[in-house]
Amino acid sequence: MNTSSEATRLLQEALTKTREAAKVIDNLIVEHEYQDVAALVAQAAVALLDSATLLLASQDQPALDAIEKCDDLLDQVYSIIDGETDDE
Repeated sequence: MNTSSEATRLLQEALTKTREAAKVIDNLIVEHEYQDVAALVAQAAVALLDSATLLLASQDQPALDAIEKCDDLLDQVYSIIDGETDDE
């Protein structure tokens, strides 16, 4: 049976793994061409997972704040992508 507690537990697991992945991206031994964009996308994923967790806990304002943070991070992603495609 699916419950909000189970969903929250799984979201917490995903948050932990996504945060770990973001740290790895930030500390790659050899710099990757898209490392900056990947790092921002991972941070955005953390914000979305955090938002979903907060929504399940009926904490709407912090959840909306997390969604806004995600939106800001994705804006940065698009700015980088647009800047690189404009150079080509």
